[in-house]
Amino acid sequence: MIQLRAQKEGMAGPSSHAPGSGFAENSQPFFYSENGLASPGALIIDEDGQKNTYYLPGATVIDNDTTVKFLPPYRFYLMNNPTTDYSNASNFAKLNLVGKTFAVDIDFKADGPGCGCNINFYQVDMPVEEPGKDGDYYCDAQCFPDMGCCSEWDMNEGNKMVQQITNHACTNDYSQHPDWACNKWGDPEVKTHESDFSPGPGHTIDSNEKYEFAQRYEMQGNDLVVTTTMTQNGRDVVLRMGPGNSQLNAMAQVMQKGMVFVTGYWFAPDMNWMDGDECGNGEEHCDMNPAYIGNWRITSNGDSPSPQPTLAPSPSPSPTPSPQPSGRKCCWGGCGGGCSEPGNWCEIDGANCGVCGGEWCG
Repeated sequence: MIQLRAQKEGMAGPSSHAPGSGFAENSQPFFYSENGLASPGALIIDEDGQKNTYYLPGATVIDNDTTVKFLPPYRFYLMNNPTTDYSNASNFAKLNLVGKTFAVDIDFKADGPGCGCNINFYQVDMPVEEPGKDGDYYCDAQCFPDMGCCSEWDMNEGNKMVQQITNHACTNDYSQHPDWACNKWGDPEVKTHESDFSPGPGHTIDSNEKYEFAQRYEMQGNDLVVTTTMTQNGRDVVLRMGPGNSQLNAMAQVMQKGMVFVTGYWFAPDMNWMDGDECGNGEEHCDMNPAYIGNWRITSNGDSPSPQPTLAPSPSPSPTPSPQPSGRKCCWGGCGGGCSEPGNWCEIDGANCGVCGGEWCG
């Protein structure tokens, strides 16, 4: 077994910038009222052997309600019932993961989301009192204009090039940035490197293939310790936070009250703050290809961790109708520049191309 460990306890510096306006512009909440008939997003989560049904309204859930198929641009909230009334706190399935292990199987597939894409699941202390610009009472630690400001625990965000975990507490005492209510850069933050996570067999985790993502939360006295383990074919990458980090301990107090679970897929041309080590510092163009997250489970921590099931081959997703070829392409840098591949989401029509920031070329 190969085991790689990364630990980062100090405040992230300028090389690890937080998201810019791309999230606020390119991530949208789902509403039934705006989308007509849509999936209730029933999702089965195995909790200590009990299969419980929650809801991600609007999400595409396949494989008998066990796998979420992710495509941009929506973010979804884990709900107790299939409603998009986000003003009522009791509608949300607020999770307290302290003392537990959260685990899923992630499958990006060979043609999955690359540079510029962000598939994520995280927790925030919402709903806030005002609906904000998107009408969903959302908040996070970036404190975007006309959106709420609150603690944000990024359990996982990334693409085929990188996986990143970031703690964004809100203690309003940041000497480097006295104007911050919350830690926008994150402290602590851990992420993978090319040697331990990337496409291809030369990496500890080959992101072309399915892998298990497990995150264990435990208190050691007054200190929170979070251990993230990515496993594939007997090989592990381990990322650890704590003990002894004051910002992480502040987040533990919020976690134990229960936080809203958010998951989604967004994109931006400046995603370099997350994937720049492998994708470079230039403008990025997310391919918009799907990702699949399945086999959701939450297990209470015991004296020794329970063995996790061996990953089975990826089930084939339910077929969806392919868009008719339009004979046109979505291009960047002029119609003679780089253009989308056939079947790419950006190429479906001119509206999608506009969302991708491209030029609709005949």
